[in-house]
Amino acid sequence: MFTLFLFGAPAWAAAHPGGAAFLPVASLAGDRLRAALPELPLATLLVLAAAALGLLLHRRVQAAHDRYLALDGQLQAERSARAEAEAALAGSHEVLCRLVRQQESVREAERARIARDLHDELGHRLLALRVELALQQAAVRGTSAVLYDKLSQAIGTLDAALRSVRTTVGGLRPIAPGQSLRQAAERHLAEFARLHGLDYRFDAGLASEGGCDPESEVVLFRVLQEALSNVGRHAQASMVRVSLVEAAGKTVLRVEDDGIGPGVPASTTGRGRGVDGMRERTAALGGSLSLEAGRRGGTVLCATFPSRRLAPSG
Repeated sequence: MFTLFLFGAPAWAAAHPGGAAFLPVASLAGDRLRAALPELPLATLLVLAAAALGLLLHRRVQAAHDRYLALDGQLQAERSARAEAEAALAGSHEVLCRLVRQQESVREAERARIARDLHDELGHRLLALRVELALQQAAVRGTSAVLYDKLSQAIGTLDAALRSVRTTVGGLRPIAPGQSLRQAAERHLAEFARLHGLDYRFDAGLASEGGCDPESEVVLFRVLQEALSNVGRHAQASMVRVSLVEAAGKTVLRVEDDGIGPGVPASTTGRGRGVDGMRERTAALGGSLSLEAGRRGGTVLCATFPSRRLAPSG
């Protein structure tokens, strides 16, 4: 059969006369083989093309996987760098807050020293001078009306000076020993309203021993002082309301006036620097401060501190 396929049916029939009957079958098989032979190179090409395509796809998948690994490594490195930067920023913020607290502590200590000096030295000397003038006034009573009147004026001037000293001492040493934040705030508000001729309202839902630690109470009082000072200098108000309450684990100070509001630029009023200082001192102790226009005009300042239940100090 192999010879038949190689040399063709006629040659095979001539060599084997007895096989003529098999000639049609052999001829048909040879025709099919000759027809199939041209298709073999095409199939081989298709197999080779499929193999090349598979190899190309594999290389592309491998390259994509390598790029993914590189990008994932870069992402992890960026996340690590970001975490380190956030940790450094948090550390810097903590250091800054600690410095602000230390500065505030030094400032309060210096204010307390000045208050003691004013009270013990200047206050006592002025009081002694007033007593001396009162004795001199009593001695000249009925003898010299002109001298008596002059001594009365001098005593009146000394009384005004003593009130100023007491006010200054009260401002430098806001919360006296044995006094609560609520009492100190109410006293300061009443004195402020009297000096500026304003009506005022004070609401306190705070326990007498307070809800903050002493350091936060001092900063809260300083915020109240600065807020009222801004009201007296810039607000052109006729009424001021102060509330000091404790709710949801926070101590909240709210100062509201009925003046012209915060729309005036800070550069013309000088209010911006004071507000920035209050905000920094508040943030250093974990609190927050906001300043906005009131719903019915005026300005609303709100300072919030986390409450810390502490035993009242002696």
